[in-house]
Amino acid sequence: MKKLISLFLPVILFSTILFANEKLYSFIGVQASPSIFNSSIAPNISLKYGKQSKDMRTALAIGYGQNGKNSYQTLLIQVDTGILTQKFKDIAFKPYIGGSFGLIQHKNKKLIGYNDKGLAYGLNMGLSYVFNNNVDFDLGYRFLRATKMKELNTINDLSLSLHYFY
Repeated sequence: MKKLISLFLPVILFSTILFANEKLYSFIGVQASPSIFNSSIAPNISLKYGKQSKDMRTALAIGYGQNGKNSYQTLLIQVDTGILTQKFKDIAFKPYIGGSFGLIQHKNKKLIGYNDKGLAYGLNMGLSYVFNNNVDFDLGYRFLRATKMKELNTINDLSLSLHYFY
């Protein structure tokens, strides 16, 4: 638990400082994606909670993916920022780029008792579609690299997300 707090507390403090003078919008969301890990494709589902300002978005995402006897769980902080904001200011589509980091756990039921844990970090990019003041959709790509793990090195996701702002 101490490791978890020391990992996420600086990010939460940093994102609070970034948003100090801007109006914040809270959101919850769901993300679905086919994930490529260990040379196979697995469905992945993530639940998200976060805050968004005009130009930045910070979210805590809890995800799960499984393919046969392989499964993984993630707990990630995602920080995204809008790019080309001046060109897209009057259009409902908004491109973004950002990063993710957090914890990852990999289980393989073929290997009895195999339960590997490590850190994950990576890049996010995509296109957000603002449907109305309460809902947006994202089509995104995320590349994650796992560290300190024996079998799991990378995860690639092509995701579709739905965010509800309140």
